[in-house]
Amino acid sequence: HLADFPPGARVLDIGCGCGKNLSTLVQKGVHATGIDPDPTAIEYCRHLGLAADVGRAEALPAADESIDGCLLDQVIQFTDVPAAVREVQRVLKPCGTALIATAGAGYALYTAIERSGIGRLFGLRMLANALVFRLFTRRLPGWLGDTLALSASHLASLVRASGLEIETMAEGRRFGAMSTFVYVKARKAARLENNAVAMLVAPSIDQPTTCAE
Repeated sequence: HLADFPPGARVLDIGCGCGKNLSTLVQKGVHATGIDPDPTAIEYCRHLGLAADVGRAEALPAADESIDGCLLDQVIQFTDVPAAVREVQRVLKPCGTALIATAGAGYALYTAIERSGIGRLFGLRMLANALVFRLFTRRLPGWLGDTLALSASHLASLVRASGLEIETMAEGRRFGAMSTFVYVKARKAARLENNAVAMLVAPSIDQPTTCAE
């Protein structure tokens, strides 16, 4: 939920498109910048007076640990997912928050069955890429591989592999026993400030570090 980003927070809206979420964040007092690979979308955001830059999720134009929050709303399924979540982890400050929403296999199945023409092809591509990505961590070549469906468990494993901690996870309504959408809130662990603190927590070092709200 966008309310997880408080006023004054520095947030990247990754895959901002024409700025719908970006506008909402700015109206809430968030220092938000949009990132999108489409120059036309970025030009439109700037026309609206929004801060936006051309960029990709896999190579975010931000310094290490410089961002309070990252938003990826129906975007990560179009990216190199492991690279994108690693970049999110890199740019987030300790205790920074990432909100990720993505289409699940239920949505892809619904689209493949209930739609026709291009819509059906889109759903079939998502399902095919979900299988290939799960088995080989790659997609089909070219335009066939431009999107995929992600299960909650698979997305969670990729987020954790980047070094982020899952705080909450929710799934949308189901179609064919599969989730239509997956929603993840993840957080970067707090930094241990000095060696003395590290020594104190050494016996339970495998426990996640908590962040004060």
